[in-house]
Amino acid sequence: MAIGALDFSSNYAMLPALLTAGRVQEAMPAPAGAAAPKISFSDFLSEAMADTVAGDYASKTAGIGLLLGEDPDLHSIPIAEQKAEILLNLTVQIRNKMVESYQEIMRMQV
Repeated sequence: MAIGALDFSSNYAMLPALLTAGRVQEAMPAPAGAAAPKISFSDFLSEAMADTVAGDYASKTAGIGLLLGEDPDLHSIPIAEQKAEILLNLTVQIRNKMVESYQEIMRMQV
């Protein structure tokens, strides 16, 4: 299976499915005549933040489970930690871009 480059301009329908807490669904790009899904920016950000918190929580509970002797699956803990770190980095980058955009708008001459 070949993996092509992501082109979000033509595959906008895939974006919400790809950013839902590591739950990559069977997301296919919308047909050429179909409209993009209606999702507000605030809903998108709220969902991204909730996914970041959920990833961090899953990472912490996996570590605590190992300490308590509940989870013998050792490889799941570093995987959960990596997922949480990636989600946090994504959230920080989104925040940085939003602050940068706000600052750019405030510098505009009216």
